[in-house]
Amino acid sequence: MKLRARLTMLVTGAVALAVILVSASAFFLARAQMRSVIDESLLERIAFAARVENASGMMRRVGPLLLAGAAGDLFRLDQYVQVVFADGSIETPIGQELILPVTDHDVAIAAGAEHGIIRDVYVDDLHLRMVTGPAGRGQAVQYARPLTEIDQTLAKLALVLGLVGLGGVAIAAALGMIVSRSSLAPVIALTATAEHVAETQDLEARIDVDRDDEIGRLAASFNTMLEALEASREQQRRLVADASHELRTPLTSLRTNIEFLARAKGMGDEDRLALMDDVSFEMRELSSLVGEMVELATDPKAGDEPLEGVDLTETVHEVVGRAQRRTGRTIEVSGDAGQIEGRPNSLQRAMSNLIDNAHKWSPPEAPITITLSPGRVEVADRGPGIPAEDLAHVFDRFYRATEARSLPGSGLGLSIVKEIVENHGGSVFAFNRGGAVVGFEIPILT
Repeated sequence: MKLRARLTMLVTGAVALAVILVSASAFFLARAQMRSVIDESLLERIAFAARVENASGMMRRVGPLLLAGAAGDLFRLDQYVQVVFADGSIETPIGQELILPVTDHDVAIAAGAEHGIIRDVYVDDLHLRMVTGPAGRGQAVQYARPLTEIDQTLAKLALVLGLVGLGGVAIAAALGMIVSRSSLAPVIALTATAEHVAETQDLEARIDVDRDDEIGRLAASFNTMLEALEASREQQRRLVADASHELRTPLTSLRTNIEFLARAKGMGDEDRLALMDDVSFEMRELSSLVGEMVELATDPKAGDEPLEGVDLTETVHEVVGRAQRRTGRTIEVSGDAGQIEGRPNSLQRAMSNLIDNAHKWSPPEAPITITLSPGRVEVADRGPGIPAEDLAHVFDRFYRATEARSLPGSGLGLSIVKEIVENHGGSVFAFNRGGAVVGFEIPILT
């Protein structure tokens, strides 16, 4: 069953339940009110009969008072009356053919052993409300009034309430269908879009969002997910295309040198060693390129390294110590970067790439300067700086400035830095100040 049908049924069921409860309450309240009027009238008759006997002292039997013209206010034409004696016999007014039912309880009331009682009775399909009350001297009086008019009124009321209730339920069902169709339109569109994407792999499809409720936010989130998937697929496509392009040159050069070595049998030892050095260098460059590509293609957040509190200053000093031992270059560090939440190994890799980039561009004897401030790291070299037209692209994958194409490197180092920093909620920057200054900012722990 579709969600829209279930929602419509739920709304209709809730309205139907409310209608039933309200209608039943109205019906039984009206029934109780009308019957209470009858009960009060009957009880007044019983009380009056008792007063007559107690006041006059003349009633050996109540029966004679019921003769035509003698009873006065004791009974009305729309009522039935009957005297019950302690021996179980009865007496009715002259001309009253209807005999009211008598039970052992009624006889006990006449004998003074029980209190009065009021109840519904049926005589020849006639529905009556009857009261039996004591009249003294071994007698009880029964009064009864037909409930025909009340029953007819209640039947009409039940019919009206039923029709109104059915109409209300029908209207609620129609409105529920309309509202559910309108409310679930984004969900239906989302379902259609998801099916379209699954069938066609078209990630450019989007859902029109013109509402700000939960369903609207769901549609907006789905659009965001599609955008992220589209961007991810585009990044994968670009990575494969760029990798194919970047791998082609070293592989071609490596193959050429190896083929030349295989054919050049008369080559001198010195030339052979030089060519072998070239092959070894190209293999190292190729290994580095493949390693960086694998790292760039791997989601830093998908690994096993958890987020934890990291002393960024201590991390910088650890990386600087290793870099100085590896390169022999002087690296000056000043300031304090504070505490951040991050992945230590990833942050060390980002810091190492920044230092390697500065080392590549700085003159051999010039120191690298690292300036720290809360959540911020600046790595400055003493090189020629970054051309203005290249500043916006230094963090792009495989991007290499014209001056850098003759230097070792794959063009992936700074893009890896950007990937790591952004996965820590930070940002990267590059500008010129004497030489180039490249770094990042990550929110600190407060």
